[in-house]
Amino acid sequence: MRLDHAEDLARFVEELKRETDRGLPLVGAALIDEKLLETLHAFFIEGKSSNKLLTEGNAPLGTFSSKIEACYALGLIDEFEYQEIGLIRKIRNEFAHAKHGLSFQTEKIKGYCTSLKSDLPQGSNYPVNDPRFRFMNSVICIVLRLYYRAARVQKERREPKAWVTEDASRWRSIEEEQPPEGVPVMVMVKGAAK
Repeated sequence: MRLDHAEDLARFVEELKRETDRGLPLVGAALIDEKLLETLHAFFIEGKSSNKLLTEGNAPLGTFSSKIEACYALGLIDEFEYQEIGLIRKIRNEFAHAKHGLSFQTEKIKGYCTSLKSDLPQGSNYPVNDPRFRFMNSVICIVLRLYYRAARVQKERREPKAWVTEDASRWRSIEEEQPPEGVPVMVMVKGAAK
């Protein structure tokens, strides 16, 4: 990892540590959402259509959930990342939609955090059983996995393709010209006018 990126990530981690219980999942999920968006942009054909899908008003892939699903369906994130990000999203949603009184000590949140599978640090008395710590650890692990994903994915960027040649889909009269060999033919016969 480049030094400037490592420093930026370290500042992000320090900010995460200072966040409230409500703010932590919102900010953590927002960075993952941004990394998924960058990954999709890097993979899709460049142009208006991609922007309409991803960023314009009412974009079909504008939500965190739809980006997760699209990235997984396109093979841009793996099964582990898909499951882990899905749990992070659920936790984020719980905090985002709760009016008040929710914390990382709430049973439902503790249950979600226990299900997170990101590798936990060993030794040095890390609070690996603390739900808040587990959540933050998972966010950081996923961000690290996705940090350069867009750059890797860009090597496989989609390009526009012509699936059918113009010649294969044009009208012709068999009286004047036979269709190319191997091209499916649909015959239309003129009927007598009634």
